[in-house]
Amino acid sequence: MKGWQNQYINSQKVKGNDDKVRKIRLFENNEYLKTQDIKDCLEYVFPQSECFSLAQLIESMQYNFIKIYKGQVLIIILEVLKHLQQLHQFKISHGRLNPQNIVIKLKNDKDNKLTIQQIKFTIQRVYFINYRIIDDVKYEINYIQDNYDIINCCISLISAYQNQMCELFNFIITNLKLYQNQEIEISQLVNFFNLYIEECVDQQTQKIKKTKIYPPKLIQQNVQTIQCQEGEEYGMLSKRYRCSTIISKFLVTISGQSVNYKLKYQNDYNKYDIDEQQVEIIDIRNYNQEELWIFNIFEYILKQQMMKIIWKHFGDFFESWGQNIDEQFTQVIEIINQNNQSILNDHLKLILEEYQNSKKINDEIKNEIEQNYKLDIQYDEQKAKDHFILQLKIQAQNYDINNIQSFIENIKSQVKQSLQKQYDEILEYEIIALNLDLI
Repeated sequence: MKGWQNQYINSQKVKGNDDKVRKIRLFENNEYLKTQDIKDCLEYVFPQSECFSLAQLIESMQYNFIKIYKGQVLIIILEVLKHLQQLHQFKISHGRLNPQNIVIKLKNDKDNKLTIQQIKFTIQRVYFINYRIIDDVKYEINYIQDNYDIINCCISLISAYQNQMCELFNFIITNLKLYQNQEIEISQLVNFFNLYIEECVDQQTQKIKKTKIYPPKLIQQNVQTIQCQEGEEYGMLSKRYRCSTIISKFLVTISGQSVNYKLKYQNDYNKYDIDEQQVEIIDIRNYNQEELWIFNIFEYILKQQMMKIIWKHFGDFFESWGQNIDEQFTQVIEIINQNNQSILNDHLKLILEEYQNSKKINDEIKNEIEQNYKLDIQYDEQKAKDHFILQLKIQAQNYDINNIQSFIENIKSQVKQSLQKQYDEILEYEIIALNLDLI
């Protein structure tokens, strides 16, 4: 996404068969996987200037911030379906296909980015992340579920057009819902979209042709003809064109500032001066290494929250007749600063407190074991803290600003499960050793 300097991060705990993990890594060949060896966790770091998740694209479109052609929607869907088809040919299923777990990389040219305007782009790669088989040891290969899930993803992307739907998109959604009930093969979905791209998309401009087509009766449906056309936005597009350069500079400046200070905005938008004394939100200078790790996770959370605020407020601005973009910048900066201050002063502090209290999770398990067994085993308090940070990284993708307690309880629950499994293995070993001694 043009202008963004932050990252899309995904962390996943490894519980499944190592051979399956290696097979997935071989298939995906994901250059953004930072984990060199298969350990407890796989971590992906996607630069937002190069990559975006399907969920981010959908949300930014729903907010009317990012604009793409309807023809490009069909092109994206086809590339995602082809990736799934190749995955199934590789004898693997995903098991958790949703827009958050589908990442798209555009060809890395200067202007080949998603922007507030509609421009032509080239898809370089599609990646799937967060495979269920990696963290669910009981998961079994299920191609039909993948197909069902990917259809939901397709419908979500098409539906992001909301009030700009055309007969072609309505026809496609109707057929996709029928396909879901029929449990079809992925090849049928690929052929379906191939057909309508060939019929309806101008490959040079990536736009839907303004035409009328006579669809074959792939599914029983009483449709004689379908009108196809791109959306018309008249004066709003020229407004986006005028704002394009300054928005890109604004995004570069904002995403490049540290979140533990209030973000600054220079009214003269040809010169962003962020070297002046900034107002500190929290002081991290005395944080130890582990506390800094937690702060870095919250920095990622805040950057994602900032994106959503910018999408919403500038999307509203672009779709309105308001012209004063300086006022919009000032308003957005103020909202972001209030949001960051609230999260850092309230939610980060809560998490740091829970992290320091993670010994209690260890003590709970210790008490349960000692009630049932008279065994002398070692309890590692640091393990609870390590699991806490790992689960925070994993759950960061599910952060809900309106429900921090649920977020915390989910982390603690996952930490307890991980510790419980670890101590169960120790107990099993001790019991076997005790039985051997008795023999």
